[in-house]
Amino acid sequence: MNEGATSHFDFGRIASRYDAWYWTPRGAMYDRLEKRAIDSLLPSSSDGGKLLEIGCGTGHFSEHFANKGFDVTGVDIAEPMVAMARQKNITDSRFEVANAEHLPFEDETFDVAASITVLEFVSNPVRVVSEMIRCTRKPGGMLILGVLNRWSAYNQRRKQRTTSLHASANLFSPDELRDLLEPFGAVTVRVAGFVPQKYALIGLSPLLEWIGRLVRNQHGAFLAARVVL
Repeated sequence: MNEGATSHFDFGRIASRYDAWYWTPRGAMYDRLEKRAIDSLLPSSSDGGKLLEIGCGTGHFSEHFANKGFDVTGVDIAEPMVAMARQKNITDSRFEVANAEHLPFEDETFDVAASITVLEFVSNPVRVVSEMIRCTRKPGGMLILGVLNRWSAYNQRRKQRTTSLHASANLFSPDELRDLLEPFGAVTVRVAGFVPQKYALIGLSPLLEWIGRLVRNQHGAFLAARVVL
């Protein structure tokens, strides 16, 4: 999980192995479903828009945003993470070391500001969101956020592992995320990440994702949110 401000966990020390999660069957499926949820909230046409990613980590989502047509600027407070992102030579992307609570950009520089699994790891999520908004054009710009869901049994198990990076996470419920964001604009929150715990059943995840949306299940592992400014 990425990090771009004062954090409860030192992500720099896991930079070299961070991407390995996405190579596992479970990680690959979560990645697929999370990106699908984020994509459903992005503008239908990016038109070469400028996107700021807070807590870009190794550039995993930065590459996805670049492939969607955005000109990406990624920031992270962990220098080893930024170094890993730069090594990928992602097209239309650049990476800087910066603290998300004090971003080094002028007001309304970007069309979109995004953060994926960042807010649950920072000390002051309201400050981070406020900085994202400051750097995003108004009216018409937007924030795109992804966080880990408090109501997910999978996330709760990860949080209970004292040696895990998730032990320090302050998870959000759908309502808590909505309450955080509603003062800033029109909010949409989607629940995703319905992945079975048994490896043999992981292939059923897209079906479970569809059922989860249909019945408005609030217990998926991932929350995707959009704020239109």
